[in-house]
Amino acid sequence: MEDMNRLEMQARTKKSDLTPEDNAKYIESHIDCLGRVLFIYAKLNKGIRYVQGMNEVIAVLYYCFWKYGNEAVISTEYLESDLFFCFSNLMAELKDGFMRDMDKEDNGIHGKCKKIDDIIQAVSPPIYKKNEERENRDPVLRAQVGHAADVPGLRDAELH
Repeated sequence: MEDMNRLEMQARTKKSDLTPEDNAKYIESHIDCLGRVLFIYAKLNKGIRYVQGMNEVIAVLYYCFWKYGNEAVISTEYLESDLFFCFSNLMAELKDGFMRDMDKEDNGIHGKCKKIDDIIQAVSPPIYKKNEERENRDPVLRAQVGHAADVPGLRDAELH
């Protein structure tokens, strides 16, 4: 119970505002790892830096690395460096989707979402129809609804 209270306190408090005692008892969390990887990526890629939505990309990678039943897929000793490597390589392919100037292009976010909509329409017309009937027809916002656990399966379906 004490650990849960500490984690809740850490979530509400900026790390720089923690007392020396709180820092000494700091519990490393998943978000700490993700934050460090995103920070380093932004520092090394000044042309793109950090853009909203990158956290969703890295979270899926992290989930895939971390979760396999109840054990880590990759040794936790190297998880952060492996995560950075994979995220950097994936972003080399996806970065056009995170650049505002590219939004309306085929390689931009709207073009990529259109491709996904086309795949859904071909693979599952009922799901496509349901998406079209929704109040919010913006494919970018529709892509954000769902559960992280479903994303690897959706990605596999997209690739096949």
